[in-house]
Amino acid sequence: MKSWTPDASQHFESWLGRVRRSVAGDPTVDPDDVAQDLRAHVHAELEAVAEPVTVGALERVLESLGPPADWTGAAKDLPKERFHVRFERDVVEGVRELQKRVAADLGMPLLLGLVTAIGMADFYDGGMVLVAAAYFVARSKVTYAPETVTGRKRWLVYAPLAVGAGILTAVVLSFPVLLDKGPSGAYFGARDMWVLGLWWVFVGFVAAREVKRVRSLLKPFADGFDRTHARMLMLLGTAFMIAATIAIFPRYGW
Repeated sequence: MKSWTPDASQHFESWLGRVRRSVAGDPTVDPDDVAQDLRAHVHAELEAVAEPVTVGALERVLESLGPPADWTGAAKDLPKERFHVRFERDVVEGVRELQKRVAADLGMPLLLGLVTAIGMADFYDGGMVLVAAAYFVARSKVTYAPETVTGRKRWLVYAPLAVGAGILTAVVLSFPVLLDKGPSGAYFGARDMWVLGLWWVFVGFVAAREVKRVRSLLKPFADGFDRTHARMLMLLGTAFMIAATIAIFPRYGW
C-alpha cells in the first residue's frame, strides 16, 4: 500500500465520514461496507500515482466519484458488484504485496525455511544435503549481514541454523557411541558410558580453551557460551566415568 501525506489521509477520512453520514439514513445500506468499498476503489485508482499520495492526486479520484451527498442512492448498487469486485481487488492486492515482500528481502529467508522443511522431511535420502546448504547460507547471513535478519524473517533464517546446530552438537557429543560397534549387554553399556564420559571431559576441555570457536560454530544459539558451561560438561563427563567404573569393577571382583 502506498504512503500518503498526512493532509491527504486526513482529507480522505473526512470525505469517507461525509459519505457514511450521507447513507446512514438508508436502512438497506451498510455505511461501513460502502466506506470499505470506496476505500478499496480509491487505493486501486491511486496505484499508478507516485508516492506519497498528495491531496491533489486524491482530489482527482474523488471528483470522479462525485460529492458524498450523491452516494445516498448510488450506494444501493454497491452490493450487486461487491462479491466479484472486492474479491478481485483483494486477491490482486494480496498477490502484489506478497510479490513486493518476496522481491525485497523476504525471499531468501522464505526459501531457506522451505528448503529446511523439505530436507528434514527426506533427511536420509538426500535431504541432509539441502539442510547443510540451508545451514551454510543462513549462517552466512547471520554472520555477515545480521542487520537483514530481523522480525519474522529471523525465525525463517533461524530454522536451518537450529537444525544444523542441533545435529552438529549431537554428533560431537555422541561421537564415540556412533563409532562403537561392540557387543550389546550390561558390560557394554557401562563401558560405553565410561568412554562417553571421557570424551565429554575432553570436549569440555577443548571448548573451555576455544570459547570463541564454539560460539561461532553454534551462532547465534551459543552467544552466551563461556568456560563455565565447558566445565559443567567436564564435570558431567567425570560423573559418567565414576558411575561406569562402579558398574564395571564388580564384574572383576573389585
